[in-house]
Amino acid sequence: MSESSVIMTNMSAYVNDVHYVGRIKSASTEITRKTITLGGLGGIGGIDVPTGKFEPIKATVPFEQLAPADIRRLNENGGFVKLRLTGLVKVLDTHTGLRKNGSMTTRIHGFVKNPPTPNYSDEQQDYSADISVMFIEVSDSAGVVFMVDIAKGISYPDTRK
Repeated sequence: MSESSVIMTNMSAYVNDVHYVGRIKSASTEITRKTITLGGLGGIGGIDVPTGKFEPIKATVPFEQLAPADIRRLNENGGFVKLRLTGLVKVLDTHTGLRKNGSMTTRIHGFVKNPPTPNYSDEQQDYSADISVMFIEVSDSAGVVFMVDIAKGISYPDTRK
């Protein structure tokens, strides 16, 4: 069995799909499927089974720094933003030594819960956006890998089957 090491590099962030914000330190999303506990039928316990729906999705995106125009874009439209996060992916197979290069894109649409404001100091202006996610899509050059659209009630792969 082959093991892989995945490295993400050259990560960039775009607000409203086109306005380049800059490099980001990382991005993380907390996605949890809603479950229902089933038991009985002579069993000795219960099991949590997915219902096909999701708990509220949260994302955190730490930016290295924001310009005044970026602060404006993250505060417009009641805090609703469309982020496009991109990066290069290197996959190293530890047994064969082969390396595959590719790219990955994550699109996040949602509301910024903590509006950015400038900090007045001589230090770097770090800011972490906490986003209440309405739509998330992860894709690579082969197509969509994962997608949840809360407003339309659809997901890929379809979790309702």
